[in-house]
Amino acid sequence: MTHPTNDQRAGWARMALNTFRYQVGEDDDRTLILDLITDLGHLAHRRRIDFVSLVARAVSVWAYECKDPDGIGASPQVTVSIAGHRPKRAWRGEGGAR
Repeated sequence: MTHPTNDQRAGWARMALNTFRYQVGEDDDRTLILDLITDLGHLAHRRRIDFVSLVARAVSVWAYECKDPDGIGASPQVTVSIAGHRPKRAWRGEGGAR
């Protein structure tokens, strides 16, 4: 199986964004991307998934794919922290409830 290209990945994201655009009625891509990421955070929270860890991992993978789209190396380490805020949660561990 061949690895998808970054153009293919962007196309899949565009399809998801267009579906989201239709649902929320927003036209500005920057606002749509921000709102979609935020809403994914709400979904992750409801499913007891550590959203902040997912965001850090996603940024790490994205950075690596931008640098070397065809490589299979290690992604850079990314840390995300929220100063002065600790979300309430009833689970422990990076992956959420199992």
